[in-house]
Amino acid sequence: MVLDGLAARRAALAQAHLDSTVIIAGRTAAAGQRIGPMIDADMQFHHMIYAASGNPLIAETVNHHWRHIRRAMGVVLQIVGWRRAVWDEHEAILQAINGGEADRAERLAREHCERAGDHIATQLTRHVLPLPERPAWRAELP
Repeated sequence: MVLDGLAARRAALAQAHLDSTVIIAGRTAAAGQRIGPMIDADMQFHHMIYAASGNPLIAETVNHHWRHIRRAMGVVLQIVGWRRAVWDEHEAILQAINGGEADRAERLAREHCERAGDHIATQLTRHVLPLPERPAWRAELP
């Protein structure tokens, strides 16, 4: 969340002009049935912002997390309504960056990541089986 916000802020301050075709590609992927292209389009959008930030350490740092996020996103993207919302949020972030609105771009990027994280956590807890209760004999162990 913090790194995506920072990347969006820096891209806006750098007066980056991000290509909106990534939004069209993302919406097209979201309209399809295959999750893989949706995830790829989402990652392409975020990596475009990292590159536009001018700070290669942002992408390098975030890439470690994307490996795990990528797997979890598959669960969230099963929600058809969320697919469209993701790209509405991406488009708003892109517009703020292209408009040089650094504060707004940062805020929108942070909110987007926080909302996505909440959706991932909610969906994963729905799909994870509860752990068995601790046997009585284990309760006595330190």
